[in-house]
Amino acid sequence: MTLIPNQPYPDLPAWEDLEPILENGWGVPGAAQSLQGYAEKNSVTIFGRVQIGSSHIIGDLPNHLRAITPLSIQAMILGGPACLVELMGSYTPGGFRLAMSSYSLGMTREQMIATYGGMYLSMAGSYPRKAGA
Repeated sequence: MTLIPNQPYPDLPAWEDLEPILENGWGVPGAAQSLQGYAEKNSVTIFGRVQIGSSHIIGDLPNHLRAITPLSIQAMILGGPACLVELMGSYTPGGFRLAMSSYSLGMTREQMIATYGGMYLSMAGSYPRKAGA
């Protein structure tokens, strides 16, 4: 008997490595970090741990990983507080971003990076997938 995995999009890998599209300042080559995304038929799951750089984690999320509307997923600064990661922006190229929420920490972006830059951010969440992506 041969088991066939339930892969709704056989042309997509099961989990995609999002590390290559991190914004400048995020992550350190060779560090213990990973950022992965998984597109299912109606939803997307993103999880990972990356070193904090600027406020934008990914400047242009791939189309098939975009959310229906802007939303937030749970995150935790390792050794620090819980916070949110926001999926936001327009649906034009270069427009749909994944960003660390300074608002959820009660800080400005500059204060957030000065306080937590270099620490690790762990995030995990699922959200509805944009139709037609």
